[in-house]
Amino acid sequence: MRLKSLYMKDFRSVDGEVLVSLDAPIVLVHGPNGAGKTSLLSAIEMGLTGAVPSLSRAEPDYLAYLPHKDRPFGQVRVDVETANGDRLVGDMRVTAEGVVGTPVLGPRQASFFSERSYLAQSTLGRLLEIYQHSDKKTDSPLTRFVKELLGLDRMEAIIAGLHSAGNISRLRNPVPSYDETRVAIAEKEKALIELDKREVFLKTSVETLEAEVREILARVDPAMLVSLSEISELPARFQSSLEEDDLMELARSRREVAVLEEAWNKASNPSGAGERVLLEAVAVEARKALDEWIRTRGQDVEALLQQAGGLFADLAVSGESGFVWRGNSINSRVGADVQRIEGVLNFHEDAIRIRVETSREIEEARTRVARLEEQMGEAADANEALARTLFELSTHIHDDHCPVCDRNFNEVSPTPLSAYVASKVSDMFEHAGRLQSISRDRTNTNSAVAQLERRLLEVEANILPDEELTGLKMRLADLTDIGQQLEAGAFDMQKGDELRKAAAASAQNAAALQNADQSREVLRREAVALADRLEVPSEPLESAGELLQRMRLSIDSRERALNQRLDERRTILKKAVLLSTSIEALSAVGNERKQLMIDVDKLRRKRAEADGIIEAAKDLVRKTREARGRVVRKVFNDELNALWRDLFVRLAPDEPFIPAFAIPEAAAGDIEAILETHHRHGGKGGNPRAMLSAGNLNTAALTLFLALHLSVEAQLPWLVIDDPVQSMDEVHIAQFAALIRMLSKQMNRQIVLAVHERSLFDYLSLELSPAFPGDRLNVIELGRNSTGQTTFRWDAKHYETDRAIAA
Repeated sequence: MRLKSLYMKDFRSVDGEVLVSLDAPIVLVHGPNGAGKTSLLSAIEMGLTGAVPSLSRAEPDYLAYLPHKDRPFGQVRVDVETANGDRLVGDMRVTAEGVVGTPVLGPRQASFFSERSYLAQSTLGRLLEIYQHSDKKTDSPLTRFVKELLGLDRMEAIIAGLHSAGNISRLRNPVPSYDETRVAIAEKEKALIELDKREVFLKTSVETLEAEVREILARVDPAMLVSLSEISELPARFQSSLEEDDLMELARSRREVAVLEEAWNKASNPSGAGERVLLEAVAVEARKALDEWIRTRGQDVEALLQQAGGLFADLAVSGESGFVWRGNSINSRVGADVQRIEGVLNFHEDAIRIRVETSREIEEARTRVARLEEQMGEAADANEALARTLFELSTHIHDDHCPVCDRNFNEVSPTPLSAYVASKVSDMFEHAGRLQSISRDRTNTNSAVAQLERRLLEVEANILPDEELTGLKMRLADLTDIGQQLEAGAFDMQKGDELRKAAAASAQNAAALQNADQSREVLRREAVALADRLEVPSEPLESAGELLQRMRLSIDSRERALNQRLDERRTILKKAVLLSTSIEALSAVGNERKQLMIDVDKLRRKRAEADGIIEAAKDLVRKTREARGRVVRKVFNDELNALWRDLFVRLAPDEPFIPAFAIPEAAAGDIEAILETHHRHGGKGGNPRAMLSAGNLNTAALTLFLALHLSVEAQLPWLVIDDPVQSMDEVHIAQFAALIRMLSKQMNRQIVLAVHERSLFDYLSLELSPAFPGDRLNVIELGRNSTGQTTFRWDAKHYETDRAIAA
């Protein structure tokens, strides 16, 4: 199954509607904190499973918080495409009271997705804590899980019951694995005998095969006897054979001779039909070549052209037209439509940018108008006071006595009263001029605001709705894919046109020469030309039939010689491969024997050490402890830890300590599963939290999740991970990107990955970019506008040929 698209409305932190495409092997999601990355991943979980178990672990009443704040409900719709092309839709409506709708997955697959396919950011930091031992009085969660799963209660009862009777307290060291060591020594000694026999057998086989190879080489290619020491090169040197090419050429020549003989026999009849037979045979061969091309490549080319033509409802291209002409016609339409859509998208982006700039300019202009209104009020008050004073005093001033207070103005100022009033009149005119200037500025600013508002309305009319924008992007992605496929199939189209022309020409020639009288001469020339090509001499007075018979005999002789030589090459190839394999096996047996001798010596020393301290009364307790330890170690050390180690080392190649689940080796105590670290060069370390950095602790938790995902049979081909690269350095991130590529390309997982940092998003966009035609990477960017509503943008990145390298 493949995730196709996601629609959200007022879900969690998403304010508004979001519609994005998930139709890609890898989907990369980016956005600042609070933009809605985790909400997007939770929406995928809701549409697939009908719930959000990753939230229920932290908040049992999480349903009340799924609709966006102050919204009556939220909506989620996930589209999934099955392997046979069917469409599954999980359309869920969430309210504070509950969830309504039918999810995509059933209960079993939903549980697998939540536990094995979805790693929430809140869960990532708690994975290792789940397996930590809280105190020494009770078993850890991991130990309780192991005992319940494997049924170790009876073994624990045997050990506890025999604790006092066996006087185990006096044993200060664990009981050595005596019986296992003794059995292992016997098995390894038996294995040594078998290895000795196998070594003798392999040496004899190598000597025999080498003699046979030398004997055949002496007949086939004596020059190669000098380099026989390089056994591994022989299969490669004999893999390609000139004899096979020569046999194929002789087979073609035999068919041509047979055709010419048949035509000659017919041409020799009084009916004179030989010429027609020859030309018809040529036409049949041309038609066979065309039919073979149609069977192998033509159907794919025709299907591609039909698919491409289906993208344009108004495009009618006849199937009788040439493939190249049809491909060029459709490709030109594809290019024009791509250019049109890119222009519309660019115009849309420009409109959004202009809208933001215009809104800012309108806000600034309105602020300026308010400030001018305030200044006009102040100026108007001043002018009114001066005008009133002038009106009251101008008609009553005859000398320096004030008509208001009847005082002599000379007592206040040496300036005459009339001059003082004149200065006030001058101030009034000055304020009037300032008021006029502010009024003009306000009028101009209001005009500019009106102009900007008209411009804003025009720009908003050019902004595309979200559904139309998504549709254009999807069509652009489809057109880009079709364009790349048409470009890749240009050679096949040209080949088809050439074969079609050749078939038509040969058919026309056969029809045109049906009544020709020069058939025998034509056959004679064809036979002589074929004889020259086969290096068979022709006599001037020899008939075409005799010449053809001699050519057939020559072909038979050559085929026998080539088949004999080809058989010898195949024999030497088979023996050379067997010889190379035997030499490698002989070397491996020698190495295995050396290692086995070392192991036997170690085991013998351990048995000698154990003979002095083991007592018969403790045998049952020892065997019980060993059986219990084997069961627990097999589950963790041999199975889960192996996969966990491989994934952790891939992401942290320079970390000397590797986390693991461990079972204590001491035989005296109870079994307690703990977390520890192993050094790459041997030895053990402490708890991962004491030995690993914060970044590598995060890596340990992430790789544990992936190990749990990969250790069971995959029911769903999805991995959804929320910001997994916390506290990781550049090396970890690079290795993580390589691991994501491997999971996507080799393990066929569809991956949805959310990251927070912009630089990391740009790096992963480059590292996870499409690697071959038809591959795709979808990138989704979330954000918020000035009013707090969610904004989104997604783009599909396609494979592009590196033109610098191609050149």
